[in-house]
Amino acid sequence: MKKLLLLSILFSFNAICYSQGNTPPYAWLAGNWTGDGFGGTSEELWSSPSEDGTMMGVYRHHKGDGSLNFYEFMVMDSTGLRLKHFNPDMMSWETKEDFVHFKAIEFTDDKIVLKGLVFERKSDTEMEIRLDLKNKDKSWTEVFKMKRK
Repeated sequence: MKKLLLLSILFSFNAICYSQGNTPPYAWLAGNWTGDGFGGTSEELWSSPSEDGTMMGVYRHHKGDGSLNFYEFMVMDSTGLRLKHFNPDMMSWETKEDFVHFKAIEFTDDKIVLKGLVFERKSDTEMEIRLDLKNKDKSWTEVFKMKRK
């Protein structure tokens, strides 16, 4: 209960700070990134934060043979990351009302820690993304090495 109250206060404080024009701690994510992952090429493009601290992003994955695999539309804010997946023909993986939500755990100057997903800035031009995955009885972490374009 104490943790929940502390998180509520922290998120409220973050929302007040963002509304007063302060930059959210995940603003470093803004820009165009490319790298590896899932045996192919990953691309992410993140907007600058809006006045309320919200950032929008898109992701595109190409298989090792260069063919398009899928897209994602993403929104980052103080509550975490929400996203929807799309096939190359723009058919959504999730239903109209559903989305994937990686809830915020911690934001630092160089790390965005979400439940099941971490973005870590290694330098101004490099970051590592670690995504926890599970398929039936198998669990693993997919690591993406990304460079700013």
